[in-house]
Amino acid sequence: MRVLIVKTSSMGDIVHALPVVHDILSRHPGAQIDWLVEEAYADIVRAHPGVRRVIAVQLRRWRRQFWRAGVRREWRQWKTALRAERYDAVIDLQGLVKSALIARLARGPLYGLSWASAREALAPLFYAHRQKTRLRRTEAAVPRYRALVGWALGDVPQGAPHYGLSLPPRRPQWLDADRPYAVLLSATAKERKLWEETRWIALGQALAAQGVRCVFAWGNASERQRAHRLAAAVDAADAGSALAAPAAFALGEWMQVLRAAAVVIGVDTGLLYLAAAVGTPAVAIYTGSSPHSVEFESAGPWRSLGDDGQPPTAQAVVDAARQLLAATGHTAA
Repeated sequence: MRVLIVKTSSMGDIVHALPVVHDILSRHPGAQIDWLVEEAYADIVRAHPGVRRVIAVQLRRWRRQFWRAGVRREWRQWKTALRAERYDAVIDLQGLVKSALIARLARGPLYGLSWASAREALAPLFYAHRQKTRLRRTEAAVPRYRALVGWALGDVPQGAPHYGLSLPPRRPQWLDADRPYAVLLSATAKERKLWEETRWIALGQALAAQGVRCVFAWGNASERQRAHRLAAAVDAADAGSALAAPAAFALGEWMQVLRAAAVVIGVDTGLLYLAAAVGTPAVAIYTGSSPHSVEFESAGPWRSLGDDGQPPTAQAVVDAARQLLAATGHTAA
């Protein structure tokens, strides 16, 4: 069996879709699974040994620069390579018009969500087969994706989700080797999901008191300022206990950093779910979104705190982090 999964973005959604690979292979041993994904997130899918071929797209760049002859040539070459394979099933997990149109370029029957379930109402127009079961658009992502793939292949997904990412722990060279570290994900593109800086500082100081070094992550200039500000405040109380990440790492590097951490604590953002998918103990902080709309099942120890409009206290997060660290043998409870 040859299957093409179409899930192009975003980071968190791709992580939530990873269990479909295990579902397919457990029911169809030897199946060949390809995945169509935006280049920015391709490293996540490449880390799954069950995916035979990662087909990277660069839709945003192609749209912006399609007037260039080189870009049009690149697009034609990409389309030719995509159509070189014939699939038994092409499954669009994205549910958008653009993903449906891209999926139609592949050779094979195209499966997707029903009229009532797709994220964009016109997307099902392009599917050869539409899922009859109505799934709420607010339904948690992991069971939603698993149900769609199970229906397309005539299976019923069973058991807990398996993310399947294969990453050996490799501690980054810019951290000393004899001290466990926590990655703190304080940044998010949506301001309503932020957690108060005073609470991040209290958390960092509590972790430092447990002998855990804090690494504040960032991805752009404004996030970098925030990371340095928080790290400086924590470090002021205990020199050498905190730092901002030295760079805005590429996704492959971040995966290694997250995998080797003792714990990852963050707001509702893609890197948090990626950390959980590689098996690192994680604490999720919800402030402007609800854990009930995610219902995430982690590959490692996991705690969800807070809710939409009800941010957790610093002490609640500290207690959860201490419990996870104690359970994994990094510090005393």
